[in-house]
Amino acid sequence: MGWWTEKRFRMIQNNLRDIDAGMDVERYVETLKEFGADVCMVGCGGITAFYPTQLECQITSPYLRDDFFGNLLRKCHENKIRVIARFDFSKTHIQFLQNHPEWYNKSIQGEPVLYNDTAAVCVNGPYQQECSLQILEEVIGNYPVDGVFFNMFGYQTRDYSNRYVGICQCDSCRQRFAQYCGMDLPKEEKEEDPVYLKYKEFKKFTTEDLLSKIYHKVKALNPEVAVCTYSHRNVDLVRSESNSAVDRPYPFWMMASENNVSCVQGTFDDKYSSNCVINAVDIFYRFMGVSPYLNELRLYGDMAAGGNLDWCIIGGFDTYPDKRNFEGVKKIFRFHEKYEDYFSSLQSCASILLVNPLESGAEAQKEYLGIYKMLKEAHLLFDVTDVRETAILESKANAYAAVILPGVEELPSSTAEALEKSGAVIIGTGLTFRNSRENLKRLFSVTLGEKLEKVRGSYMLTEPKKVFTHFQDRDWVYLDKDYYFMQPLAENLNYMPLISASMYGPPERCFGHEVTEQSCISVREGKSIYYPWMPGLLYYSHGYEDYKNLFLDVLPKQEKDFIRVSASPCAEVFFHRCGKDTYLLQLLNYSGFNGTTFYAPLPVEVKITFPGLEVKRVQHLKEDGKRKIACDRSLKVCVKGLYMAILITAKEK
Repeated sequence: MGWWTEKRFRMIQNNLRDIDAGMDVERYVETLKEFGADVCMVGCGGITAFYPTQLECQITSPYLRDDFFGNLLRKCHENKIRVIARFDFSKTHIQFLQNHPEWYNKSIQGEPVLYNDTAAVCVNGPYQQECSLQILEEVIGNYPVDGVFFNMFGYQTRDYSNRYVGICQCDSCRQRFAQYCGMDLPKEEKEEDPVYLKYKEFKKFTTEDLLSKIYHKVKALNPEVAVCTYSHRNVDLVRSESNSAVDRPYPFWMMASENNVSCVQGTFDDKYSSNCVINAVDIFYRFMGVSPYLNELRLYGDMAAGGNLDWCIIGGFDTYPDKRNFEGVKKIFRFHEKYEDYFSSLQSCASILLVNPLESGAEAQKEYLGIYKMLKEAHLLFDVTDVRETAILESKANAYAAVILPGVEELPSSTAEALEKSGAVIIGTGLTFRNSRENLKRLFSVTLGEKLEKVRGSYMLTEPKKVFTHFQDRDWVYLDKDYYFMQPLAENLNYMPLISASMYGPPERCFGHEVTEQSCISVREGKSIYYPWMPGLLYYSHGYEDYKNLFLDVLPKQEKDFIRVSASPCAEVFFHRCGKDTYLLQLLNYSGFNGTTFYAPLPVEVKITFPGLEVKRVQHLKEDGKRKIACDRSLKVCVKGLYMAILITAKEK
C-alpha cells in the first residue's frame, strides 16, 4: 500500500500562475510548515511547464528561473512535505494549433475552442492520448514526485466563462464514435435522443479508458506515486470540491465536505477522499475568500468524516490579497496534526446506509440531499455509498439495519437480489425504480401506475396517528412535484391516504377535497418502505419539517444504538471507533448559518446517552491537550465554537 494509505494528510494546493514560476521556494516551504501542511500540490506541466521540459508538446513559463518545480520538490522533501504534481491536459497554448490541428476540440461550426491564449484539446486526440503520457514519463522519470493530479479531466462542454461550446466534432471523435457504435456524432444534448444516450456511454467509456492508460503508465514508472483526479475509477485519491459560485441557485448546500468525503469513505476500502476546500468565492473571483466560518466548517467537515484535509488558493501565499482565512486553516491543520492518529483510524458505527444516486439527474440528487439533511438533523449515524459501485453495495448491505435508495433509477438484478436477502429494511424514496417494474415488485411489492397530473392543490392525510406521532395537530400536509399512483400487494401496510386536489380560489370556492383510496407510503413490515413521491426533494427545496417528520416517523427504530443525541438540528454529530475500546465524538455547530450568510455560531447544548456502550472515560480534545469531562450515564456539553472533539473510552455492551 502507498504512503497515502498510512494516515490522513493535510494538503495545500497552490494553483500556480505563469508568474509564480519565479516564487521564492524557501519562503514558500516555510509557509507550508507554518500552516502545518505535510503535502502540497503545485503546477508542474500541461498548459504550462514549471520545469525545463525537453518536450515539444508543452511550453515552459516565461517567468521560469532555473528549475522551479525541481527546487520546490527538493526543498519540500528536505522538510518531510510530500509533493503532488498538478497537470492540466485539457488545453495547450495556441501556438501549437497550426502544426497540430488534430489535437483539438472542434465546435459545431468546425472551429477550435479558444480561451484567452489557450485552445481546448480533445480526449480522443493525439495530445491527450499520447503527449500526456510523454509528459508524465518526463516528470516521473526525472523527479521523485509523490503524486500526480489531473485538472479538468474528460470532456468539457463549457469554458471558464461558462459559455456553452457544445459536443466536440473533431475527426478523432467522429472516427472513434463510429467504431464504438456505428453512428454519427450527435450535435445536441437531448436526453430523448438515442444517439445522444449512446454518446454518453461513449464519453464514459473513453474517459475511463484514457484514465486507465494513464494510471497504469504512472504505476509502471513508479508504483509509489499516488494518482488523483475527479473520478472513482483508476485513482488512489478521489478528488472532489467544496466550492461556491455567485450564480448558483439556492438553497445553499452547507454540508458539501462531509457529503463528498462520506461517499468515498463509505464506498471504497482501497481509495481515499481528498475533498478540496476552495477558498475563493467563485472561479471569476479567485482572489477573494469565502466567510472564515464557512471555510472552517468545510475543513472540519473533511476532517470529521474521515477524509484528508485539502485547501486551495490561487498563486503563492505572499501575493494572495486575501489572507483572512489563513489563521483558521492553520488552527485546523495544527489540531489535525496533534491528533492525527485518531483521525487516521476512524471506523463507522452506523446502522443506516444511504445510497448516493450519482449520475441519476438533478432531481435524484436533490432527493438524496434532502434525505441526507433529514438524517443529519435527526442525529442518526449513517454511511454513504456510491450507487455506481453495485458490487460494493451488494457486499455491504448485510451490515446495515436499513438501506435507503433516494431517486435511484435502476440497479442490476443481482444487486436487488442482494438487497432483498440482506435483512436490511430497504427504503425507496423519490420514485426509486419508477421505470423498473421487476425491482419494484421484488423489493417493495408495489407497481406504479400513471403519474398524477393535477398535483398542485393535493394533500396527504397524516394517518394513522399512532405511526405519525409528530402530527397530532396537523392532519394535512401538502403534496408537490411528482406523484405516481401505486398498486401495492395485499400484504402491504398502506399509510397516508392521498387527498385529491380541489379548488383553491377564490376563498369562497375552496372546498371539495376528497380522501382517495390511494396511499402515499407502502410498507412491507420489517422488509421495505416505499414513497411514490419526493419527500427528500421537497425538504431540500422547501424546508418544511413536515417532510422530514413524515420520513422519520416511518423509519425503523434501531435496536442497538451506540449513542442517542438530544440537540438542536444545527448541531451535526459524527461518532466513530478510532481504536480498541476508543471512540471519537465530533460536533459541528451550524447555528451561525442563516441561509445565505455564515456568522459566528451561537452556543449549542448537546446531551448524549450511550445505550450501546459502557463508558469508562471522556476527554475533550483541545489544541493544547486533553481535558477530562464528567459523564454520569449521559454526557452534556456546550459547543461554543464551530467544532468540538471528544474522545471516549468505552466497552461495547
